[in-house]
Amino acid sequence: MASSDNQTSLQRKAVESVLNAIRHFLANRYTQVRRINPKAELVWDDLQWQLLANLKVTLSGDKAFGATRYHVAETLLGDDLRKSREFFSAKSQQSLLGEIVEEKESDAHRTAGTLEIHDMRSLFRRIDPSLESIATLLQTFIWWDLEDAALLARFEKKTNMVAAFEKQGITPEMAAYYQDILGMSKRPEAGDVILHELKMMQQSVDFFRIRRDEEKAYQIIIVRERSAAENPDMLIDAIAGQQQMLKALKASGTVEESARQQFAKALKCEPDAVTPERATPFLENMLSQNRERLKVALSSGGTGNPYNLKLKMLKDLEEKFKVVVGDRQLNDPSQG
Repeated sequence: MASSDNQTSLQRKAVESVLNAIRHFLANRYTQVRRINPKAELVWDDLQWQLLANLKVTLSGDKAFGATRYHVAETLLGDDLRKSREFFSAKSQQSLLGEIVEEKESDAHRTAGTLEIHDMRSLFRRIDPSLESIATLLQTFIWWDLEDAALLARFEKKTNMVAAFEKQGITPEMAAYYQDILGMSKRPEAGDVILHELKMMQQSVDFFRIRRDEEKAYQIIIVRERSAAENPDMLIDAIAGQQQMLKALKASGTVEESARQQFAKALKCEPDAVTPERATPFLENMLSQNRERLKVALSSGGTGNPYNLKLKMLKDLEEKFKVVVGDRQLNDPSQG
């Protein structure tokens, strides 16, 4: 296993890109799990941090294909699909499964010298036997989501590359690199390279779509629509504004004229009757209510109609791809 200190900046960026996608999936799985079992809240943050730290080590490492070793995250975001598929094949020697989902050890195979705590499952089992299932659940979630996270990170990487090629063109070194990849007899132009990368982006979209078709019902991330009142971003903005107003009110001991009309309407009184003594407790109460609403909004994930998160992400991905392609004509990816 290669040290993370030996990674290039591009390799480190690839690792973080995959981890960010996994974090997004886990955040939405958390709200789904918490609705069913509030006890998950007690250990989720600690357990997620530890498991993502372990995943970071895996993504930062390398795997041998013949005599050559390849960086895991960089390979996942690359164009060698054969190697990427090996990472997700349970039968492959290069599979990542064993590094992400711990194999449950039978008590019958434990020796006297074996430590009681030797992995995440046994750690949380010793803290509370009921927590072992949450550790197993989180590991399984990461495994289910990892290939999708890699596809999304790959799409993002290609999007940035196309934007850079459109703006800056390609260097002679890039032209030589892509000439070999494209098998061209002459050095490719920026347009040739962009077309190739667009085909790779379409490949990521197509694979993400295929995975949605093959996804089992129990693997789906269910998200609920949020009303405006449940939108965390709006609540955070409201809280920030109210805190600033409360701070100014306490510091000056007077109600600003711009805020007097708002307080009068809320307190159902004349503007002249709005005093700091009336405005301060009202504002503190509003802050308390909005903080509670924000807590509920963040933990519940919404109370509206449920939908399949990854199906929605697929539609968003398809729309983004259309924008990047623009009026260009793409051939069938299998032909190029």
